[in-house]
Amino acid sequence: MLEVGRALSCEVRLSLLMALADGEATVSQLVDHTGTTQPNVSNHLAVLRSVGLVASQRDGRTVHYELASPEVGDLVKALVAVAAEPSDRR
Repeated sequence: MLEVGRALSCEVRLSLLMALADGEATVSQLVDHTGTTQPNVSNHLAVLRSVGLVASQRDGRTVHYELASPEVGDLVKALVAVAAEPSDRR
């Protein structure tokens, strides 16, 4: 549980999870989404995979990433909703 919390504490990783909540994506698509470098995105995806939030599937030379389960999508949406609430309501 602590590792998942640490994985979620990074803005880039949250951005990756939000992108994947819309459907699967390749590293290059996620690089475009985040505006960060390919090695950086790959490292963040490795962290998310290691804690079970993201799954991947290789198709030739291309790797497709997706959320590991629908519950991960629910978690991401809940985090975004909480963060969007006015601070006096938290």
